[in-house]
Order: sequence, then structure tokens, then C-alpha cells
Amino acid sequence: MCKNIEKKKPTFRFAVLVMLAIISLTTVGMVVFKASITTMFLLSWLIVVPAAMKLGYTNSEIEEFGFSVGKDAFQSNLIILSVGVLIATWIAAGTIPTIVYSGLTIITPKYFLLTALIVCSLTSIATGTSWGTLGTSGIALMSIGTSMGVPAGLTAGAIISGAFFGDKISPLSDSTNLAAAVCKTDVITHIKHMMYTTVPSYIICIILYTVIGFKYANNTIDYNQINEVINVLKANFNIGFIALLPIIFLLILLLLQKPPIVSILASAILGGVIAGILQKTGFLEVLLQPMIEKIGNSRTKLVGATFITSYFANAFSSSMMFTSVFVGTVMSPLYKEFKLKPENLSRIIEDTATLGGPLIPWNSNAIFCSQTLGVSPFDFIPYCFLSWITPIISFTYGVTGFSMKKYTDEELREIIELEVAEEICRI
Repeated sequence: MCKNIEKKKPTFRFAVLVMLAIISLTTVGMVVFKASITTMFLLSWLIVVPAAMKLGYTNSEIEEFGFSVGKDAFQSNLIILSVGVLIATWIAAGTIPTIVYSGLTIITPKYFLLTALIVCSLTSIATGTSWGTLGTSGIALMSIGTSMGVPAGLTAGAIISGAFFGDKISPLSDSTNLAAAVCKTDVITHIKHMMYTTVPSYIICIILYTVIGFKYANNTIDYNQINEVINVLKANFNIGFIALLPIIFLLILLLLQKPPIVSILASAILGGVIAGILQKTGFLEVLLQPMIEKIGNSRTKLVGATFITSYFANAFSSSMMFTSVFVGTVMSPLYKEFKLKPENLSRIIEDTATLGGPLIPWNSNAIFCSQTLGVSPFDFIPYCFLSWITPIISFTYGVTGFSMKKYTDEELREIIELEVAEEICRI
């Protein structure tokens, strides 16, 4: 029989040192050595496991903490392959090329920025990837914008806003699924709740890009370049309404609230396992205590603390994925204390972590946007309107309480009883 080793509670200093070590290791690995975040999360075990064992936890107990998180995401990970297959078939079927083709055929200098926003939005919704959109539609639109005399930073801002908007509300997006999974809410509920902040922001973006576009109404347009792209699309893909049927089918499934295809990358899983271990061993509880004392009973301070934590983690780690896992795990207990449903937190994570990436010059998202579109981050950051407007609306909701959904006492009681039952089963 194994001896029951007494568990020690980590001190605040020890908890801070462990968290800083994890963040520093991840940041240095990604920025200096260009390592993938998946690799750095894996190496973080070299910090997390010894730290947990120092508190008296056995190797088998630590493994159990990790497996419990992995088990929750097991189904999601099995079908990640189907997401890649789906996107590939949509490209082969002409679905994505049809979206790009349709946008190119209606381009005029006056509405170029608006067209760039909408084309990139639709492409990201269909594929679930902002980076994929930047590398396809984005590059084509940058070239066309340059031929029209539209400033590169402005064009890039419209492209990035569209790409990240579509990424946020696509059920195929890894970041969308990650935010929902970390906060323990389903992705459809998460997407619907995001509409409160994302749709008003998007409408404002439409107005801003349209008004600014009027300045370039008299500019000439190189139709030869556009026609060249259009001809390539027509020659290699099936362009037409039939090619759009997969998207229409997806939207119907969403309206019927059918289970969407979920994709959570390996980096998200490993990050979630690490955050599960830190939570079970008491590190996060110790780190949260000073924050809890300062927040008190103020919902405004809670939302403000979430914003600060999210932007700090995004700037420190240079990774939106890490930020989502970190903020979701750290802040979830506090939102439950305030009787706020998890979709409130998952929405704020998307409004700050996902959209905040392009605004931080050294963040992986900003670097990818810059390298792919050939524009300095300092040129496009002022024009990423969606990334600026959405957090403002989101914070306003946090202050006023509008759309901040709360648990009833009965719902909260059921959740607590379920968690207690699960903990007993583990024991």
C-alpha cells in the first residue's frame, strides 16, 4: 500500500516563480529559438512536474490530473483530422475559390476596403483559419490594393479585421473551440454570445472602411491583374452557386444547433493539461487570492482584471493559444464566484486574446500578418479596427452588465454537486 504523503500548499512566492518560469520558457523558446508552442508546452512539464512533486504529489497523481483534462478533449482531438479533410475538399470543390472569385468581380476603388473586409471574413468563416485567409485571399488583395494606390497598412488592416472576424465566429476555428473548451462551454453557445460584441464592432468596421474608401474613389484600377487572378481561379476550380452548397449546409446545421466539427490543436491540449495540474496542486488558488481581495464584489474590476491578464499574457508569451488556456484556467473560478456563466469569460478571451494578437508587434499573430502581407505591424496596427473596437464594447458590457449572463442559484447548485460527484469518483 502506498504511503499517503501530506500535501503542502504552495506559497505565493513559489507559485509566482513557477508561473514566471513556464511563461519565460515558452516565450524564449518561441521567440529566440523559433520553436513551436506545442514543443514548449511539452517542455513545460520539466517545470510543472517537479514543482508539484515538491508539494507532496506523487507521479501517479500528477498523471491523473493530466489524463482527466486529456479525457475531456479526447473526442475533439480525434476529429481534428476531419477538419483538414473538410477544408481540403472545400477548396477542391471550388467553395473557397468561389468566395474569392465573387469578391474580385465586384471590386472597385471606392469599395475596395469594404470588399477586402467581406471577402476575408467569408473565407475565414468557411475555413476556420485567419492565417489561411491571410495567405490566400489576403495576398491577392494586397497586390490589388497596391495597384490602386491604397496605402498598404490600410489594406492590411481591412484584411486582418475580416480574417479574424471570420475566424472568431467559425465553428471550425481552433481558437474559437479552444476558448469554449477552456471555459467549459459548448462552441455554439460561445459563438452566439460573441455576437453581442462582434456584430456591432463589425458594423462599425463596415462604416469606417466604406467612408475611408471614398477617398480612393477616383483612383485607377489595374483590371489586367484582377482578370489574371480570376482566370486562374476559373481554369482550376469549379466556380458557381453549387460550390457554395457546403457553406449553406454548414449554416443550416448551425441554425438547427447540430453538433459542429470541433478542432483543438495539440498545443491547446498540452496547455490545458499543464493548467489542469497547476489548478489541482493549488498554484492557481494561491495566485488568485490577491486578485480576489482587490476585486471584491465588483464585476467591473473582475472584467478589468480579465482584460489586464489577457493582454499581459498575450504580450508576455507572444501566443494567443497560451493566453486562452492561461486566462481561461485562472479566471474561471472567479467568474463562477460571481455567478457568471462561462460564455462571458470565453467571449472576453476572444475579444482580447484572439483580437489582441495583431496589435502586439512581437506577437506570433502580428508577425505572421506582417510577413505574409509584407507590411510592418506599425503600419497596419492603427487600421485593425475590429481589434480596437470590440474590446471597448466588451468592457462596456462588463461595466453595465448588458449581456453578462448569470447562473440561477439552482443551476449553480447543480454544477457544484456534479463537480463534487466527479471528484469523489476520481478518489
